[in-house]
Amino acid sequence: MSSSNKSTSINVSDIPRFTGRNFQAWKDKMVSVFMIAKVYDIVKGDTTKPADTQCPKMPSTPPSITAEMSNVDAEKAAHYWTQFNVQMNYYNTQLADYNRKLSAWTNRNSQAMGIFNQALDIGIWDQVKDMTAAATWTWLGDHYAKSSITELLEHFRYIKDYRFNLSDPSPQLAQWMHHYQSIPTRMISSSLAAIILISNLPTTNSVGQESIYQRLVETMFKDETATTFDLAKTVDSVRDVWAARFGSLPPSQLPEGSRSLLSPWYSARNPASVPEFCRTDHGI
Repeated sequence: MSSSNKSTSINVSDIPRFTGRNFQAWKDKMVSVFMIAKVYDIVKGDTTKPADTQCPKMPSTPPSITAEMSNVDAEKAAHYWTQFNVQMNYYNTQLADYNRKLSAWTNRNSQAMGIFNQALDIGIWDQVKDMTAAATWTWLGDHYAKSSITELLEHFRYIKDYRFNLSDPSPQLAQWMHHYQSIPTRMISSSLAAIILISNLPTTNSVGQESIYQRLVETMFKDETATTFDLAKTVDSVRDVWAARFGSLPPSQLPEGSRSLLSPWYSARNPASVPEFCRTDHGI
C-alpha cells in the first residue's frame, strides 16, 4: 500500500458520539474523522470490496507426459505444459494483486467499523456491527436523516423566534447557543447568526424610550457591514452591555427574572457554572 493510503490514528476523545439525535451535525463531524483516518472513500463506497468474480481462476492442468506416449503426443503435451507454465505465472500475479486489494479493503473497512463502534450508541451499533462501513453509513442515513431534518427545523425555529428579555443574558445566551451549535456550521454563518441574535434582543421604536441594547444594535449596523458581523463578539457585547447597566445593582433592583438566573457577579466568581461557550475567556 502506498504511503498516501496509510491510515492515521484517531484519538477516541475526538470521535463524536451519536445517540440517535442531531444526525446531520454528527454526520458532518464524522466526515472529518473519516477523512483524517483516510477511510472516507471506504465509508462512502467509492472503494469497494473486490468481487469474488474478480478472483482469477487457475488454468486447467494439461495431461502428464508418459513413456507410453508417441513422440507426436509427447511433443503436444510438452507444448501444453509450456503454455500452462506461462498461464500459471500470469495467474499467480493476478491472484497476488487480488489478495492485496482484498486485504487492503478488509483492513481499512475494519478501521472504519472500529470508528463506528466508538461513535455509535450500543443500541445502534448492535444493528450495524455485521455490516460493511459503506452499508452502515447508508443505513444510518436511511434511518436518521429524516428525523434529523425535523430536529434541524426545531433548532432553527428556536434561534429565529427566541426573544431575549432584560434579565441576565448569560443563561439565555447559553440556551440560544446550544440550539445554534446543533445546526451544521455550513448552514448558518457566524455573521448571519449574529444578525439573528441581534434581531432577538429587546429593542423599541418608541420615541423617548431606549432599550439597553438599542445603542449596541445601532452601533453595530453603523460601524460594520452585515457580512463582517462576528457571533463571538456579538455575544460578548450583549453580556458587556447588560453588565454595564445592571452589574452593580443589588439583586432586588435587577430586571424581573434575573434574580433567579446567574448574575455577572456570580458568573465571574463561579466560571465553572457558566457554559463554556458563554465564558469571555473562550471567545463565545
